[in-house]
Amino acid sequence: MKANEFTLLAQQLGLNAFGQFFCGEVDGWPVTLNNNQLTHLRFDVDQPRSREAAKKIEASLKTWGGKVYSWVGNVLWLSAGKKKKMQGSDADYVEFCAYVLSAAGLRPRDCCPYCKTGGCDALSFVKGGYGTVHYRCLQEAAARERDKADSNLQNGSYFLGVIGAFLGMIVGSVPSFLTIAFMEMEYAVLFALIPLCAYFGYKLFRGKMNKAALAVSIVMAFLGVFLLYFEMIAFSAMKEYGLSFGEVMSFMPELLRDGELWADILTHALQEFLFMGLGIVFVWRLISSTAADSASNASAALQLARPYGSRAQAAATSPADESAD
Repeated sequence: MKANEFTLLAQQLGLNAFGQFFCGEVDGWPVTLNNNQLTHLRFDVDQPRSREAAKKIEASLKTWGGKVYSWVGNVLWLSAGKKKKMQGSDADYVEFCAYVLSAAGLRPRDCCPYCKTGGCDALSFVKGGYGTVHYRCLQEAAARERDKADSNLQNGSYFLGVIGAFLGMIVGSVPSFLTIAFMEMEYAVLFALIPLCAYFGYKLFRGKMNKAALAVSIVMAFLGVFLLYFEMIAFSAMKEYGLSFGEVMSFMPELLRDGELWADILTHALQEFLFMGLGIVFVWRLISSTAADSASNASAALQLARPYGSRAQAAATSPADESAD
């Protein structure tokens, strides 16, 4: 579905934007829309997958060209209907999905993602989807994220973060080294571990979680490719010439001062840098996340919250109390 069509669908259903998602309540069901190859609809249901319920839902959705895309635990994703089988608009299909779930005996899950108890009094975007939550838990989560962001900016250390990122980079390069050295194969997905482990190392050593985390992770990823080459040189010397580890380390400083070797590595490591770049793309969203972003997302989820259940009924009878405080 094109971006403008997806936005129009959300407007027709009265949904609100939250990052790449649209979410809201449709016929009593909290629903999350994600526009990728298909428009996937997420519902949090009150029971895990059962063969009988899945078959019943599949049979109904099939008439519109839809299907159960995924059902893991209490999270159910339904795929979009196919245009040639659609019996109405895209908005009609979303409403039809809500009807099908109710007809299959399912109900919205009433379980707070934070305290794991029922009696939820609010709806908001939490833990990857729009669903029920205790408003008080949502407030406490937002406060924790704000405190965490403030504490990190005050107490975080760039120096310790860089050390952690360097150690993480070394750990992340080990799988690539092992596959190249012993299997003579390069797997692009393993190069994604280098920036990812560098990021986690930076975070683990309590580096300041601002944009520096992204910059350090990327720099360490590039450094990791050079380090991987020197590791392979040392390994080859030990394997082919029978040198000991100590002997290899004795001439390594001289190699590190050899500018021609660095230039040669840069020339011949284009494929590795490409794989590493793909790794950065894979984990971009994660390594570009900062403490301030987490706090901002938590505050946005708090602002998005709407009354639910008995609280919604009270708000309906008392317009002055419609805010979810």
